[in-house]
Amino acid sequence: MKFYFSLLTVLFFISCGVQKNIVKDPYVGSYEMTVFEVDNFGDIPLFLDLTKEGDQYKAAITPQEGSEDVAFEVEGTTFDEGTFTVEAYAAGYDIYFELTIEEDTVTGSLMGMFDLEGSRIKN
Repeated sequence: MKFYFSLLTVLFFISCGVQKNIVKDPYVGSYEMTVFEVDNFGDIPLFLDLTKEGDQYKAAITPQEGSEDVAFEVEGTTFDEGTFTVEAYAAGYDIYFELTIEEDTVTGSLMGMFDLEGSRIKN
């Protein structure tokens, strides 16, 4: 009986001592963002969903309510020195977004010409 009690006590302490070190990626998440003053479109409100598979980031861009007539097809996502480049196809054009994410804020540009700003959607 003492053996089983000792074994359970040891297992209890070992299980309490083992912790998962889950590192949360600071970039992964969902964001609301707006691209300002786009020619022929005005301000474009968008959703950005950023995920990570292995060591590669993947982005998905979808229109928010009120801008459903613009569909985005993301072709690639790269991350270099704190800046994400998301290449996409929309409204018959190859476009790209340059995004910088700091904590819960996203800033950047569309094609280097149109400013964008946004924030993380809290879950």
